[in-house]
Amino acid sequence: MLKVAASICGGMLLIIMVASLKGTAMLNPPSPPVEGVGLVKSLGNVLFTEFLLPFEVCSVLLLAAMVGAVMLGKSEKNEKFE
Repeated sequence: MLKVAASICGGMLLIIMVASLKGTAMLNPPSPPVEGVGLVKSLGNVLFTEFLLPFEVCSVLLLAAMVGAVMLGKSEKNEKFE
């Protein structure tokens, strides 16, 4: 039963991959890169001018997630003094 399900899923995956790559031959080649694209300096300028608020919100959320992960991973010592 498992082999039949695996072969059906594999066949469906193959059909999806062939269908998604079918029309790629008609696509135009990419244009030459624009000046300054991919540089860290231009990325920094965009992050700290146009997207400053979302950048800061994401940084606070990541900081909270790191603190939460440390608190959850920390083992508690239950020492009872009797």
